[in-house]
Amino acid sequence: MTENSPPFQEPQILQPPVSLPTAAAEDQEELSITRRPQPLPDVPETSALRKVATRLDKNPRTNLSEDARKAAAALQVEPERAALLVTAQPNGVSLLSEVAVPGGSLYVIECRAWTRMLFPLYQPRIAALSLAVPPPKLLDDHGANGPLAQARCEFDSPKQLADLVRETVSGTLNVPKADYSDSIMQRGVSEPLLVILVQVTFTDGSPSRVLPVVVDGISRLSSAAKTRTGKTIAGAADAVVEDLLRDANSLRRAIRDEVAQYNSAYQRGLSDQVVRVGQAATVPVRLVVGARNGDTMEVTL
Repeated sequence: MTENSPPFQEPQILQPPVSLPTAAAEDQEELSITRRPQPLPDVPETSALRKVATRLDKNPRTNLSEDARKAAAALQVEPERAALLVTAQPNGVSLLSEVAVPGGSLYVIECRAWTRMLFPLYQPRIAALSLAVPPPKLLDDHGANGPLAQARCEFDSPKQLADLVRETVSGTLNVPKADYSDSIMQRGVSEPLLVILVQVTFTDGSPSRVLPVVVDGISRLSSAAKTRTGKTIAGAADAVVEDLLRDANSLRRAIRDEVAQYNSAYQRGLSDQVVRVGQAATVPVRLVVGARNGDTMEVTL
């Protein structure tokens, strides 16, 4: 699949590089920041997110379950823009991007998401490793009116899901040349991640949930977690799992607190932690919201 350039482009304001001291071995080296981080927007109010979910429901090109529509709305950094993109236009022109796949088309919105609301499941780059948790099979999902533009999978328990996510993040970052954290620290994440909504169920009776799952860009997602937290590979993986196990309201509060602390610190000047959060708190994504013409979301992992 060939990725198109996203319709939104960040302002290309020429700025002199910023250098920050960073610990390296026994000496101090300077890390050149080639794209200066900016203040972060506040976490959107639920009313703005509700508008996105409502318009997803009304667009004839989108086909997500109610829970998936809520999950698609929740991750939005700019819900007003997302709501515009998913609004069915009176003249029939679609603002969704169409991606050709075998058997049909996927409809995606190019948007910006909160990094902490995105999760990996399985990374093909670590397929040669002996995984403690067997990778799931993502299957196409169906609703009362037919196929949905989302996937489904099953785990024994939330712990099994958490163990796989932890193993995926740490395994990915341990692959040679798959850790992009230094690059993200310098200029953020520029290439969009491809995200699908996945209905996850558990055989132990735990409540099901819909996860925004990265299927292309797991190395960038894992590296962003390592950049944002400033922790080791194991620490970054634990941080992702901690967010995974939070309920939706708790995660939103955690992100809201991080944004408030970041913006306050940003006013006092750039520091290592300010740059880390500023460069990695949000990422561009291509979010699948529609599927047509017999396409399937089945993915063998």
